[in-house]
Amino acid sequence: MVRLARRALVLALLAACAPAEAASPRARPGRGRARGELVLDGVRTRVTWTDGDTFVIRSGPRKGRTARLAGVNALESYGPVHRFGGWDRDDLYAVAASSAALAARVVPDCAAGADDRYGRVLASCPAAAAALVRAGHAMVFAVDGPADPALLALQREAMERGDGMWARGAPAEVLTSLHSADEPGLGGRGYDRVADTRSGTARTVPHRRVYATCQRVCRGDGPDRSCMIHVPRELRYRDRPWCLR
Repeated sequence: MVRLARRALVLALLAACAPAEAASPRARPGRGRARGELVLDGVRTRVTWTDGDTFVIRSGPRKGRTARLAGVNALESYGPVHRFGGWDRDDLYAVAASSAALAARVVPDCAAGADDRYGRVLASCPAAAAALVRAGHAMVFAVDGPADPALLALQREAMERGDGMWARGAPAEVLTSLHSADEPGLGGRGYDRVADTRSGTARTVPHRRVYATCQRVCRGDGPDRSCMIHVPRELRYRDRPWCLR
């Protein structure tokens, strides 16, 4: 009995001294991954969702390829880089990091399209897109034309309810990606991508600025202020800078 009591005391002391991060739901890189299935061009396919709009194909003819959902955009899950509304950095990141699990709960019919500029398969998965937008875990993101009216209606409803990323405010525009003018392949002309939450359209804002690692870039004022932290792609998962730790 004495030994058991001592052992219990030791275990309790170890638990009390453990780092707070070990028990926290807030987030290490990759913690947002979730396994799921979908039907891709008629073939039932195993996938791993890496965030709310990207998945890696684990079976079938395109095994090993990465795919990107068309028509929607989820918050980045590689780190706490988004700032808007009344969110603090970690709480908004928690929304981003939980989006993959939400996507994995749907088994959608998907159609593969052309590759994007990063070599990812653009996949149209209407049921997954609708589930994410309805829950406020993705925003409508129409690049080459008008937004899908049904998706836009779901987004308006999610914003009115304050679901997901809209729980503490919905700016008119959200910065979704930053591209510094010194990024390879851009020829000295950078651009930022901005999603209009009213129309659902995504547009590029050209510039010639060189962004420092961990620099904050913002658009808008007051409740319409949206910011994002610049982290070069090569530093998002290895040799991560201080702002992602």
